[in-house]
Amino acid sequence: MNKVFRAHPLMIFNFLKPFLFVLLIPLVRGLIQYAVSGEYDSILYFEVILLIALAVIGFLRWWCFKLILNEEKHTITVVSGLVFRKTAKINVDRLSSVQTKQNPLEFICRAVTFRLNTEAGNIGKADYEFKLSVKSAKKVSTLLYGKGDNKKIRFSLFKIAVLAATTSSAFTGIIVGVPLIYRAGNLLEIAISDMLINEINNISQKIETYFPPVVNAISLVFLASYLFSFFYSLFNYLNFQLRLGEDKMEIRSGLFVRTRTAFKKAAINNVRIEQSFLMLLLRRFAMRVSVGGYGESKGRSEVVIPLEKGQEIRNHFAEYLPFFKCDTGVFIKPRATAINRSRFLFFPTIYFISSIILAIILGLRFEDFTRFTIFSLWVVCTLIFIHAWFCLFECFKGKVDFGENVFIRSRRGFKTCELYCPKENVGEVKLVRFPADMWHHTCRLRITVRSERADSLCVRHLDYETVKKTVNEYFNV
Repeated sequence: MNKVFRAHPLMIFNFLKPFLFVLLIPLVRGLIQYAVSGEYDSILYFEVILLIALAVIGFLRWWCFKLILNEEKHTITVVSGLVFRKTAKINVDRLSSVQTKQNPLEFICRAVTFRLNTEAGNIGKADYEFKLSVKSAKKVSTLLYGKGDNKKIRFSLFKIAVLAATTSSAFTGIIVGVPLIYRAGNLLEIAISDMLINEINNISQKIETYFPPVVNAISLVFLASYLFSFFYSLFNYLNFQLRLGEDKMEIRSGLFVRTRTAFKKAAINNVRIEQSFLMLLLRRFAMRVSVGGYGESKGRSEVVIPLEKGQEIRNHFAEYLPFFKCDTGVFIKPRATAINRSRFLFFPTIYFISSIILAIILGLRFEDFTRFTIFSLWVVCTLIFIHAWFCLFECFKGKVDFGENVFIRSRRGFKTCELYCPKENVGEVKLVRFPADMWHHTCRLRITVRSERADSLCVRHLDYETVKKTVNEYFNV
């Protein structure tokens, strides 16, 4: 028996979303101007007519949308389109991920946003996205998520805060925050950005430190941007909860925007155990899974453990994910020689020497900026030393295991990383040799997982003959 569901009326705004900033906001500003001063621009009539026309089209598109559930055949049919009717039938078992979101406006209007993804579809957006009422959403969720009781794993606020701190950056805060400030200023016709810049300059001049005001201003900008990014991530991860079902994994999180994501175990391409520098100080790790057909890139990585001891993570998932373990215990490691170890520190040494030389040149050339140059050198050298530590980690802890499951441990930027995946999910094994590798009879081994957004990890300076022989035997070459 088929059950037909209509989309929530709030979905009309989804169809108007591309026109909000180019049409709706100027219209609102014109109406406010008319209410305050009694004057309006001649273009206001045209904007009103155009908005009404778009609203009518949005209403008709919403009216034509239908969602049909067949519980017996376990299928979903999506009917959409105004002029060109589209009908898509999806087998629920073929869905790689299902995501529901509810922002504050949707909570007030009693609506829920659904995002359905398969491993097909276009990259850059969900395969199917629609809004349903809360009542209809519960019925659809029963079919998509199932009724079984799942094992729940909760995490403390401290662990979630550490996750938010490690996934935040000043650059993210700038990218997200600056457009919001700019748009809010245009809407209110207030130079908010200029006001913030003037306030930062005033504060930086009042702070009496060894560094000049320009350094204080830059530091304040980056600190404010990082804090913005931190709280943005924190609100997204609050109430983080992991639920493990028999054949699927479910994640719930969010304070203002509540998100619920479920994906099948079969859609998991690989597992990554990561440790940032902050996690290193706390002796904790985070766990991510890469899911095919999930997210805008069709291969998004999702955090499933925000912060935990390595052994605790293995206890939770050793039986749940069969490939999450090493099989043979026979590892390929970098050569334990003094020359090989020094090669891992080659680039950090070059970076350090180059930074010192550049700082001396700039200090002699621009004497008025000597203190700023010293500050910049201190920041750069700190990053170089952290980078050097991760290079030494790759030297002493890096290794590869080829068995029924593939395991590789190395560094990934400013993080340590362990990657686990089944043998059948290995997409490419690449041996790379530079002139120095040929001289020392070594190579770099990079393993790439078969997925839409391929995860890869590399271990450097391994013995070439050993790696070549092992890879040929493993893939029967």
